[in-house]
Amino acid sequence: MRVIGLPCPHCAKTVRAIKSRTMSPMFKEITYRCNNEDCGHVFVAGLEVLRTVSLSATPNYSVRIPISQHVRATALNQLSLNLSVG
Repeated sequence: MRVIGLPCPHCAKTVRAIKSRTMSPMFKEITYRCNNEDCGHVFVAGLEVLRTVSLSATPNYSVRIPISQHVRATALNQLSLNLSVG
């Protein structure tokens, strides 16, 4: 599995995640260190769940994740088909 990375905001070189902290089921803080020894920048970035693009087969109902427009339309379409078949 590939770790999500980003370039250093100062020198644009690669960075390495050195630790992470889960803040909630929807948000994680990740501390990065620049691999460029001349730069040495250390910073914290956020990783946030934004929306659902495929519905879960085992949803956690205490977590509210917005549903993308196309998933909502597909689900509503399937629901209306199921209701009209009965």
